[in-house]
Amino acid sequence: MNKFELVQVIISKIMNVSVEKVTLESVKSDFENWDSLNQLNLVMELEANFNVSIPIDEIANIDSVHNIMNILNNIHN
Repeated sequence: MNKFELVQVIISKIMNVSVEKVTLESVKSDFENWDSLNQLNLVMELEANFNVSIPIDEIANIDSVHNIMNILNNIHN
């Protein structure tokens, strides 16, 4: 499973949608369940699964799959 596929699985689980509904173009407003609590759940799952610590100032930027991928790529580089 590559990084994007794992992000898809994490988002689909937390937002309670099928994996197919999670695309690179998906944004926060595409998911009815993406509220402040699930935002935190998403951050915690991303950190646990990718063994990273997302900086506080980046958490507010987590509003799309594209931004999640950018943040994860920047942390790993």
